[in-house]
Amino acid sequence: MDLHEHRMQEEIMAGQLTPPTPGGISIGSLAQASRHKRRYDALITLEDPRARPGDRLRFTMAPRPPHLILAFEDADSEEFGYATMLPEQMDRILSFGREHADGSILIHCFHGVGRSAACGLAILSDRMGPGMEAEAISTLFAIRPTATPNLIAIAHADAALDRKGSLIAALQAHEDATPGFAALRARRHRYALENPSQYAMRT
Repeated sequence: MDLHEHRMQEEIMAGQLTPPTPGGISIGSLAQASRHKRRYDALITLEDPRARPGDRLRFTMAPRPPHLILAFEDADSEEFGYATMLPEQMDRILSFGREHADGSILIHCFHGVGRSAACGLAILSDRMGPGMEAEAISTLFAIRPTATPNLIAIAHADAALDRKGSLIAALQAHEDATPGFAALRARRHRYALENPSQYAMRT
């Protein structure tokens, strides 16, 4: 086992990044994706609209697996006017997930907690079908235990998949039953409220 594989195994054992498997979804941070991007069959990058070059993941050398790049802010409410996810961006994510359903997909944002978790849940819900929202959420948290899915992205996924609120409700039920989750949501909201300079505004 080389050093690269050893480090990946350490992350897998720590529950931070699941290995590539046919039809599997992995969710990670920018740092993890930068290290392991070539081990997956396809990649989804979710970055800040004003991301600096050093915070943008790109393939500069072959081989270059299919790579979907979308930019939007990780805030859970549209009340701030930030450049959060648009419905058409969720449509592109779901289409990409369907196109690469047989391969391994790595989805990442900066921390691998909000945007990537929400988009991973969207793809899982699409694959599992209606009525399986709770199971999709359980799968998500098995993949990424530290997830706090972006709520705007979840709302767009619910609408795109015609779940009529069932995906939103299932996530809320999970959060209500998980100690400490309300505090995580409150912290995310407070950060977005108190740090407008860190976010791009909707134009």
